[in-house]
Amino acid sequence: MLKKQDLIKIIAEQQGITKKEAKTVVDAFTSGVKSVLSNHESVRIPGFAKFTSEHKKARKQVFGVTGETIEVPAHYLYKAKMSSSIDK
Repeated sequence: MLKKQDLIKIIAEQQGITKKEAKTVVDAFTSGVKSVLSNHESVRIPGFAKFTSEHKKARKQVFGVTGETIEVPAHYLYKAKMSSSIDK
């Protein structure tokens, strides 16, 4: 698995920019996606991925080990679905 610094190095080499400039690009991308998701919106980047924010209602659920019914509060679920073109 690549780390953030590895990705920065790859981008810098591919684009012919410094690692500092590439870090700015990576940070701006992640910050932008986080900002959109925090507003409960979706981001679709054709050929790459779709990032979504999905609201889950509060519900009751049986805790499997003890059989006790617990209350699961309402919350948001964040998902990333990769484009099928990445496998090609």
